[in-house]
Amino acid sequence: MFKRRKPQSTLEKWQQFIWPREGWTRALKYTWQRTIRLNGSAHSIALGLAAGAFVSASPFMGMHLLIAALIAWLLGGNIIASAVGTWAGNPISFPFIWLATFNIGHLILGTEDKAGDLPELSLGLFIDAPIEALLPVILPMAIGGVVVGIVMAVATYYPSLWGVRFYQKRRRDKLDRAQAGIDNEASGHE
Repeated sequence: MFKRRKPQSTLEKWQQFIWPREGWTRALKYTWQRTIRLNGSAHSIALGLAAGAFVSASPFMGMHLLIAALIAWLLGGNIIASAVGTWAGNPISFPFIWLATFNIGHLILGTEDKAGDLPELSLGLFIDAPIEALLPVILPMAIGGVVVGIVMAVATYYPSLWGVRFYQKRRRDKLDRAQAGIDNEASGHE
């Protein structure tokens, strides 16, 4: 009943994923609406979003969803919201996040003068000594990622908490008004 008449090809699916036909504004609005309607308290949903945003500053790209879910679970946040929160790290924001985490990490380590002393990166280097090749980059980014992640988490938590509380209160009020209307109609028929 709700299927497409003509199924999308794989190329069309990828095009929709990269650039939605209806636009990014509508896609983000839809995702926000789905997120605030999740079951759970406003605190739980906001905490999940914040956990995802925090992890977005980590340099461990393939692990963001798993780490965010683990942090959300440990803190009592919503795990689905944590997956949505990882969208704070996206192709537009990642270059800024990586630059900030790298520089702050070197600042904390006291090695800002060595920030430019990176090894010549090549495929052979990664095959022979992957840890030694990546350590000068990953270590500062991991340490700086904690600082940037905390800032991103706080900047995500409070607006999300207020937004979800507002939505949930408005929804409760609407349900209460509807229930009161039903009760008034029932008492009028007796």
